[in-house]
Amino acid sequence: MHAKVSVVRATPDHSPFLARAILAASRSHLEFGPFDVALGLDDAEILDILEWMTLSDLVCNCHFTKFLVAEVDGTPAGALAGFDPAEPDLFPLGAALSDAHSGLGHDEDELVNVMSRIEALHRCFPETRPGVWVIEWVAVDGAYRRRGIGGHLMQAILAAGARRTLKKAQISTYIGNCAAVATYERAGFRIERERRDPAFAAILQAPGMITMTRGLP
Repeated sequence: MHAKVSVVRATPDHSPFLARAILAASRSHLEFGPFDVALGLDDAEILDILEWMTLSDLVCNCHFTKFLVAEVDGTPAGALAGFDPAEPDLFPLGAALSDAHSGLGHDEDELVNVMSRIEALHRCFPETRPGVWVIEWVAVDGAYRRRGIGGHLMQAILAAGARRTLKKAQISTYIGNCAAVATYERAGFRIERERRDPAFAAILQAPGMITMTRGLP
């Protein structure tokens, strides 16, 4: 009997799963990612911060309202987010991260260092442009991979962008993540640009980032 896959809008109840998805997506194929570098905390503490960000009053691209979740027989199996940078009242990720860091009682003096480490990575982070549907935080739980979950999610998030009458979608990954590039190419994306930086490479052990785009249906 085939399991039933459904794609739903994320709710606050999905927050713990979304935190894990964001952390997994941020690490991608690397040993560690920007949140590890910036926060310098263990996984449990990072997940607490990310969960706070998904529910924060400071709505950023990590907020649950930006996510779709694929469920298999009611169990969350994968997630991704989509947003238009032109959306009103969309806060920068750094603002929500700062709010969560302070709200959970972490050292206020360390926050300056956290933001400084994030700034060092910005040189290669993809540019986001108003009116372009930005897809981020793509992650499928290991137990559900190779079952078409990512394809279900991608179709749904592209359709969501099209319903907003947007004409172009954008997605990014680290240089060297050939599997992600191939997956996104199958979804119609093509490489538009690369951003490389020695400092970024020294921090994350990846040369930089690839930005891919495609038209919306």
